[in-house]
Amino acid sequence: MLAAAGAAGWLAAPALGLDERARRAERAAWSVAVGCALIGAMVPLALVVRVHPGWPAFLVLAAAVVLVCRRLRAPAPASLAADDVADARERLLRAALGAVVALGIAAYALRSLTEPMWANDYLAIWGLKGKTIHGASALPRRLFSDPSLGFSHPEYPLGLPFLYAGVAFLAGRWDDHALALLFPVLQAATLAGLHGWLRRRGASRTVALAAAATLASFEPLYSAFLTGMAEVPLSFGLLLFGAALADVLDGEGSGALRRLAVAAAWIAATKNEGLFFAAAGCAIALALGGRRRWKAALAALPTALVIQGLHLAWRGRLPLRDFDFGAFTPARMGEALAAAWRVAGVGGLAGLALVVALAVLGSDSSASRAMLALALCGTAAYLVLPAFAVRGPGWMIETTLPRTTAALGPLIAAGVAERYARRT
Repeated sequence: MLAAAGAAGWLAAPALGLDERARRAERAAWSVAVGCALIGAMVPLALVVRVHPGWPAFLVLAAAVVLVCRRLRAPAPASLAADDVADARERLLRAALGAVVALGIAAYALRSLTEPMWANDYLAIWGLKGKTIHGASALPRRLFSDPSLGFSHPEYPLGLPFLYAGVAFLAGRWDDHALALLFPVLQAATLAGLHGWLRRRGASRTVALAAAATLASFEPLYSAFLTGMAEVPLSFGLLLFGAALADVLDGEGSGALRRLAVAAAWIAATKNEGLFFAAAGCAIALALGGRRRWKAALAALPTALVIQGLHLAWRGRLPLRDFDFGAFTPARMGEALAAAWRVAGVGGLAGLALVVALAVLGSDSSASRAMLALALCGTAAYLVLPAFAVRGPGWMIETTLPRTTAALGPLIAAGVAERYARRT
């Protein structure tokens, strides 16, 4: 299934400016994104036209998208990276870094595939909705209107449940053990996107592999607990969104604009904060984009708003159950920051200091500024929102901050590594 979806994404990639001349790793990452989007989109589209979601519906949708995309080819982005020559010591280092990447992927596969997905938010939110959609062959209104299902957060986006249901429709059954295969694939796609983008931006193989090896070993994100939850898909989308935003701000043409729009739709369909990140990207483009700011801003936000509008049209306006926006006080903000300090601990603060040091020591660039500014906006939101939490700032910080900030890891890795892209 994933191979078929990825193949459709690969064939559609020229519309995103990723043709045969593009670096294969980056094109593979976008192929996974497009393929997963096709599986997820197949479900609501099939339900709307009253056909059963399955292989015929998926193949018709994939064929139509590929045909359209092949006619809407965009110029491929210029690559700044040459095939750098390395001595024996450099080759040995690269081999070691490549081994770390492979080990990180294998370790996450072991964590995620050992047993069916079991995380609390998977069982109560994402998996429950996906299984319900698959079992009913419909999107039941009770998911949004039944008070007894309030724990499943009816206000959350449906992109991930549609993806889960789409996989189940194609497989012919609900199997949340097999469904876990999505997550090592998303990790591998994230690492491929990071490596390919850095190489195209001029980074040496050593720098690109070092960034990928660090991210592959980032267990706070690639953990058994987060398998089935939304952080891994969101982190993948944020990397694609930040990379496309940097490309647009650096003057790439229509392909980068389309990639930015697709990535904005991905993150908006995955989590509520996806719309916030799309708006933050729009604001960053207006602040840093120079002559290209309006193009970047207009590509960053509209598709996210379309996704939000489709959700509102179906389910109506639903309140955010965890927040009371009249509850903010300076004391609650202080409580949130104190809790964040405790949760981070010595290890978290040391890691943050290392990231800051690496960013400061690297060479400044508009691309890294945009990506790190986007990560900073996300971090600020994750620190401020708990001050509005119904159950208290400390509770929300302790239960969400480690995993939500972990989802910024790929974006930060790209932003920091890009500062070393043109160093020898």
